[in-house]
Amino acid sequence: MKRYIIALLLLPAMLRQATAQDTPTADQVLDKYVTALGGKDALMKVNDLTMSMSSETERGVMIITRKQKLPNKFSMVINANGMEVMKQTGDGQKVLMGGMQGSQTLDGPAAQQMTLMNTLFPELHYAENGVKTTLVGPETVDGKSTYKLSHTTADGSSTWTDNFDTSTGLKVQSVVTNKSPRGSMTTTTVYDDYKDVSGIKFPMTLNQKSARGTMVMTVDNVKVNKGLKDSDFKTE
Repeated sequence: MKRYIIALLLLPAMLRQATAQDTPTADQVLDKYVTALGGKDALMKVNDLTMSMSSETERGVMIITRKQKLPNKFSMVINANGMEVMKQTGDGQKVLMGGMQGSQTLDGPAAQQMTLMNTLFPELHYAENGVKTTLVGPETVDGKSTYKLSHTTADGSSTWTDNFDTSTGLKVQSVVTNKSPRGSMTTTTVYDDYKDVSGIKFPMTLNQKSARGTMVMTVDNVKVNKGLKDSDFKTE
């Protein structure tokens, strides 16, 4: 009887230890994600990327063109009814944001966060950029079992989260709060329907929710290493 009682007393500690051993570290979650996409070697061979997307809205079809180039340049243009309604361009230091209401240039922490997140396969560069990643824990997202990670910039000014499928390792969701002189806005993006392009998996459906509403984007075309130029990313 004494042994039975001792075993019952030890059971919670044993369960906690087993759970701790089964739960991966933040680095292991990121490593599994990189492997799931195609592997570090394949991702490191990508020098530039162009992704064309479309979204059905009440005002018609929106066309989104996103470009990225090593080491840290990016741009995104949204067109609707033949008109450019929004554009973001990052040259690695500053971010120029333009739209129907005018343009503004971001620098400092706000530009830093956007640059870090829009770098080609940013998870590969978190360590060198001083991003601190911690494991928040398990979380269910749209019925999927995930591990939630929290990322913080080196100066602690910006934090965002990602969820990765516990089985496939692929990214399921991102939650980001962008800050600008006009205020803050939190955007949740859900990634789905991953398909192979040039040996790398890309999500073909992105469901984005923010204070502006919901936008479902379908990836129509992905171009890898087409020779984008630095002049495509001017912020002046």
